[in-house]
Amino acid sequence: MFTVVLTAMLSGLVAGSTPPPHGDYAATARYVVHNNDWGSLASISTHQPMKGKPFTNVFSVSDGPVGNGTGVPYLFLSPLDVTDQDLQVNNNATLSMSEVMSGYCASQKWDAEDPRCAKIILSGKVVNVPEAEIDFAKNALFTRHPIMEDWFKMESHKFYFAKMQIEAVFVLDFFGGGNIVTPEDYFNAKI
Repeated sequence: MFTVVLTAMLSGLVAGSTPPPHGDYAATARYVVHNNDWGSLASISTHQPMKGKPFTNVFSVSDGPVGNGTGVPYLFLSPLDVTDQDLQVNNNATLSMSEVMSGYCASQKWDAEDPRCAKIILSGKVVNVPEAEIDFAKNALFTRHPIMEDWFKMESHKFYFAKMQIEAVFVLDFFGGGNIVTPEDYFNAKI
């Protein structure tokens, strides 16, 4: 019973929504990004023994409060984190997310690697959120991750708001290989 309730809750992150149809790659990317509360962020490591190699780390993310997604992945970073240290040297990054979190794939009995279970890969630069956008970023993250309000009070960790400036979007949502979506099409997609 718990699994059924959890799946129903997760699949309803965007009220009344269902995944876009196969082939609507931009809308699929926006749908998956908005319905995920976390992703795997890859940077180029500056730390031995992995220096110069890709390094992935899991981060809580939000593109806006539920039902008000912008498509922009916001992050709450600390200079104490090794990935943040990498990004200070080279802010190029890749963020991977999967539709598996929504519960939809499980409801279809699809494995996370099944091509029908959409995977989104966003590439770009991780940058500080400008002052004028901080209130939105704070609301986006804190409404989806309430524990972050406590982190915000931890002055020794120097948390700050960051976002990904998306330069490329890759979508795999069916058999036959992935598809490239331009940032313009991504941001113009309706979910």
